[in-house]
Amino acid sequence: MTSQAVTAVIATRGILFELIERVENIFRRLEVYTEVPPTVGMTDAIMIVSVEILRILAIVTKEIEQSRASESVSRYR
Repeated sequence: MTSQAVTAVIATRGILFELIERVENIFRRLEVYTEVPPTVGMTDAIMIVSVEILRILAIVTKEIEQSRASESVSRYR
């Protein structure tokens, strides 16, 4: 792997870790809201945020899988 490729992998992983930390912070905030009696609006907001987080995690998972697949292919070349 070239140094440019290594730099790109390190940068991508850093971005992924930062994204995961942000998602964790969102879940911690949502946890606070689940401890109080919910209103219809709050329940809707929690649902929307949860769906968006799941979408983000799906994208991240796909990116990780594609990255691993491309690393595997490049190793055999």
